[in-house]
This record gives sequence, structure tokens and C-alpha cells, in this order.
Amino acid sequence: MPCLYRCLILACLLGLSQRARAQTSPPPRRLDRAFQTWYNYTGDHQLTDFWGLHTEAQLRRADLLPRRQQLLLRLGLNQHWSDKLQTAAGYTFLRTYPYGEYPEGHSWEHRGYEEVQLADTLGRLALGHRFRLEQRWIRGAGEAGPTFSNRARYQFSAQLPLQGRRVDPKEWYLTAYDELFVGFGRNVDQSFNQNRLYAALGRQFTKAGSAELGYMYHVKAHGDGRTFERNHTLYVAVTYDLDLRRK
Repeated sequence: MPCLYRCLILACLLGLSQRARAQTSPPPRRLDRAFQTWYNYTGDHQLTDFWGLHTEAQLRRADLLPRRQQLLLRLGLNQHWSDKLQTAAGYTFLRTYPYGEYPEGHSWEHRGYEEVQLADTLGRLALGHRFRLEQRWIRGAGEAGPTFSNRARYQFSAQLPLQGRRVDPKEWYLTAYDELFVGFGRNVDQSFNQNRLYAALGRQFTKAGSAELGYMYHVKAHGDGRTFERNHTLYVAVTYDLDLRRK
């Protein structure tokens, strides 16, 4: 009889252990792959020797063109401390639409940001570091109010002129960057948010205007902690910078 009791107790303990592991083990991951097209306009307009105005608009489409993905609008003030150091602060609006096999739904985001940009050269390479902090207020469809969270971003970029030692008007260049997004603070369950790896061929048409056609491999984590996007993105970028200083 004692042997029977021991067997029953052991069976109960094994059952409870398996049930606890089932409750604590994370759910299986889901992968969502998509092809995207992002159209980007950026303009940094010099107001004085120190102050500048940053303008940016992005139209993002899922499944190459047919489906809406996101609309981003950004406005900021730049501060030029030297040729190698620039800071900025501003506001971003982001509208997200449902897309992909596991959509997150409609959402609206209002975002403040502060950043530091460092520039350097290595031979013919122009190198850049960008550190950005973001304060995000996100409201999903049907939610009474926004949810606040923080995010940090770091981007390392490189540009290689294909003619001469620097990029001048009517010349081609290669450019690439990698940018990591990390969430932190309250309302953030996992730190990794997304990563963007980008490479492109560009042309400097005038002193003020340039364009790039590139590819971006975009990995993004959803808020549920189990869904990850792996997106192949065609990226079209236009830059037009104006010098508005009084001559």
C-alpha cells in the first residue's frame, strides 16, 4: 500500500509540474513576412548659422503598393554646433493601418523626440551616428485614451562617393545604415522593438536635391511578444535641403 501511495503522489507531482511548465512557457512565435514600399521625403532647411528646420513625410505601403501601411509626418528644430555635431528636437505623427497576416489594427501615435548626430570621415567614407529618444503616446482603435512608452534608437550610417572624395552635384554614391530600436520604461513588456538594415544607390542632382533607390530588411516585434515581422522593403527617398539664411 505505501508503494501505491508513493506512485499516486509522484503522478500528481508530475502532472502539476507539466501544468506549471505549460502555463509559464512562452507561446510559440509567429512570423509575418511581407513586401513593402516606402516613399520618403526629407528636408533640412538652414534658417541661421545655428538653427535649422527639419521636415519629413513618409508614405508606407504593404504588399508593394495595394495596401495602406503607415503615414508618418515629422517636424523638428535642428541645432548646428559644428560640422561634426548636431542636435534636434521635434514632433512626429504616425497613423498605422491593419496590414500583414497578423495585423495589429488601426492606431494613432503622437511622439516627441530628441536626438544627437555625430559626423566623421574615414578616407572617402562619410560616417554618421544618430542617437534618438522618443516619447510615444499610442491610441488604438476603440481605446479610450493613449498608452505612453519610451523608445531609444541608434543608427550607424556610411556614405561612399563613386566619383572623387566627396559627393558633389551630378554625382552618384552608395549609402547604407543599420538602426536598432529599443523600448524601455513602463508599458514596455519586451525591450527589442525593431531593426532596419538599409542599402541604396543615390544621386546628388543639385547642391540641394538628391534621390536614393534602395532595399531595407525590416524586422519588427509586435506588442503581443510572439509575432515578428520580417519585411523586404523597396525604399524610395528624396531629399531637398534649402538654405533660407539671409545673404
